[in-house]
Amino acid sequence: KEYHPEWGVMRDQDFHQLAQKHQRDLETHYQSGTPIPDFYFWQANLGGYCMADMIQNIVVSSEGIFVLVRRMVEGAPHPGRKKKKRGMG
Repeated sequence: KEYHPEWGVMRDQDFHQLAQKHQRDLETHYQSGTPIPDFYFWQANLGGYCMADMIQNIVVSSEGIFVLVRRMVEGAPHPGRKKKKRGMG
C-alpha cells in the first residue's frame, strides 16, 4: 500500500491540513533533516499569518497556539498544481 505524509494542526480535536504548498515545504525540511523554528506561512482558516516551529512542533497564529502534526495517510500524495500546457501552436 502507498502512504504519504500530511501536515496540519490539531484544532478542536480535529486535524486541519495545511495548504499543499506549505505541506511540501515542511516535508522538504523534514526529509532533509533541517527542521526550522520559524516557518512563516499564510493559512486563512487559522486566522492569517502563522509561524510553524518544527523544533517544538507548534503553530502560532493570531488565533492561538496549535500542535503541528505530521501524519502518514494511506493513498497517493496530492499531485500538486499542474502547469497548464499551452495550446499546440
